[in-house]
Amino acid sequence: MKEVLEAAGTQPTDSVVQPTMERLTVNERLLLKFYRELQPQDQDVLRHAIQVLAVSMKPE
Repeated sequence: MKEVLEAAGTQPTDSVVQPTMERLTVNERLLLKFYRELQPQDQDVLRHAIQVLAVSMKPE
């Protein structure tokens, strides 16, 4: 029989604060819906294009 190590059973004592959720606008919902309907390779292209735009728009 294999020897099994038990998981540590301690949880952090400090409570974790979650950020409040912001409501999405109608346009944001439409963009998400459009993105989710894309094929994975098209999602990759779109993600890359957005990253390039974000980098090019950074203030210097």
